[in-house]
Amino acid sequence: MSIGVLQTVLPVEAPAPVEPLESLVREAKEGLSFDRTISRRFVHRASVTEVFLTDAAVAGADRFLVGAQLPRNHALYRPETTGQCDFMLLVETVRQAGIFLSHRYHDVPLGHHFIFKALSLRISDPAALRVGCGPLAVVLDVKVVTPAGGRNPRRFDARFDMVIEVGGRECARASAGVVVIDGVRYGRLRQRGRAAGTAAAPPGTSTYETSPYGTSAHGTAAGADDDRYVLRPVPAAEEWARPAGVREWRLHVDPAHPGYFEHPSDHVPGMLLLEAFRQAARETAGGAALTTLDADFAVFGELAEAVAVEAAPTEDGRVRLSATQGGRVLATAVARCA
Repeated sequence: MSIGVLQTVLPVEAPAPVEPLESLVREAKEGLSFDRTISRRFVHRASVTEVFLTDAAVAGADRFLVGAQLPRNHALYRPETTGQCDFMLLVETVRQAGIFLSHRYHDVPLGHHFIFKALSLRISDPAALRVGCGPLAVVLDVKVVTPAGGRNPRRFDARFDMVIEVGGRECARASAGVVVIDGVRYGRLRQRGRAAGTAAAPPGTSTYETSPYGTSAHGTAAGADDDRYVLRPVPAAEEWARPAGVREWRLHVDPAHPGYFEHPSDHVPGMLLLEAFRQAARETAGGAALTTLDADFAVFGELAEAVAVEAAPTEDGRVRLSATQGGRVLATAVARCA
């Protein structure tokens, strides 16, 4: 005789609904604070007034949200004639975000050296970046792309792809590629670079000279009352050598400049080269503000050698740019102006 076992079947509870990732991201964005800046050490700045990042949050695997507050005016970054914030202010914010995320979330030690390989910024909605009666609260939605495989403790390679928003409204996209190395490797790299960059500068092209100012696209003496201007005219004896349609300047490098050399550097700063590209593109395009800049960096520029900056318009309305020193290409870029 078999005895049946009475089983009580309990109702199966439905799994709790999984909150969509984008909903979590939205909440994280709303939780970002803009009350104070992060430590200046994490963005490689000497002055706290040069720090624009305010907060950060993890939004998923290799996805981060970064808050920033952009000042209405700044010693280097001032509103464009169109009323929107300075293009290079956004570039500097992107640069700071890449450095900060590397230190904060990828265990890159302080004191390591960041070498930017490429940096691009494309503004899609200039109206969202219009400067108003207060500073702009900006959110950078960042995806960090790193090579597959094991992590090298003495080297960190990454690309930071960013969507830039103001008030929940996408206004730009950016990308920055970087290699981070320790002090020993950096010293070896710089020693090789100095050995390769020993060609003498042509007569009269010293980066420290105070040559006569050129004329800007706005009809004023470029740099006469604005120490942000970093382009100087080439010596008259060299003007004949330029190809048709190509404009050329000499980069003015002043290691004592409080903005472009906010802290000491043993090479021409990448931000100085990007500023030169911005100014050369604007001069070539009749003074219009930049909307796009895609730049690639090749080698370090030495402080004691002249740097030539060239710009050439293309048939599709863009401007091709290059910075060379002693026959070596330091950086190239393609820009588009509004």
